[in-house]
Amino acid sequence: MNTTFLPSPDIMQSSLRSCLPDFTFVQWLSQINSTNIFLLQAAKDTQQESVRPALIGAHYQTSGKGRLGRKWANEAGGTLMFSCAYDVFLPDNKLPMLAPVAGIVACEELRKTVGERFADRLMMKWPNDIQYQEAKLSGLLVETVRPSLSRQNENHRVVVVGMGMNLAHAKALSITLGRRVADWTSVLQDMYQDNQEVNVSIAVLVARIAKAWQKAFSLYEQEGFAPFVQRHTVLDALAGKQIDVWSEDKFVTQGIARGLNDQAHLLLEMSNGQCLPLMTGDITVRPHE
Repeated sequence: MNTTFLPSPDIMQSSLRSCLPDFTFVQWLSQINSTNIFLLQAAKDTQQESVRPALIGAHYQTSGKGRLGRKWANEAGGTLMFSCAYDVFLPDNKLPMLAPVAGIVACEELRKTVGERFADRLMMKWPNDIQYQEAKLSGLLVETVRPSLSRQNENHRVVVVGMGMNLAHAKALSITLGRRVADWTSVLQDMYQDNQEVNVSIAVLVARIAKAWQKAFSLYEQEGFAPFVQRHTVLDALAGKQIDVWSEDKFVTQGIARGLNDQAHLLLEMSNGQCLPLMTGDITVRPHE
């Protein structure tokens, strides 16, 4: 069975540069404060205006964070952490939809990696958490910034997508965090026991996701979220489930999840039968009564 721990930073960097010849900047470090922060700051630096698409990863992040500002638990070499930056040309009201687009694409690439027999065990929980058998495997943080030289086009933004995926120690993380957590080792162990095996290296997987994000953001620029609605339906971890919606740790409402509309809003079926579109919120699945 293939090992899931990361090879050395030098090997990761060399492999990624070979896989991503069209990327202007590719780097993998042993340690960084935050890969997202690095790329956001680079976008605002006039000396680094043309270094996109870009990818930076690290074996350890001292200030890594997930969605809603939560700290991402990580250990050196045992967690996959990387960020990519792309130029997009979108009005401000179209930027929030980039988060579910990124989640859909990342989940699709993981499914392709494990093959058809295990694909349906990987699902996306809106807006972009990736789950394996209903336990969180990966989280994404999508941020946008106006680049330093954007005066010629007021819709020019840089989107930075950070991805963190547990590679090992899911049981310990589950106890520490007080919720179910999955890791890539568990995925590969399940496949190995079923006489299946993933022969794709971590670097190749990262490269596939990076290229898929680039393609998806271009499609979104041209056609909006509509092409992604059906793609999300296949991956929807919340479909038909009774869920609670929270905001800043305060309960907001509850209902049944009914997929996404063409604005990437989660449709929540209320007790009166009407559907409420949600733009933001922290979602928990209600236990069966």
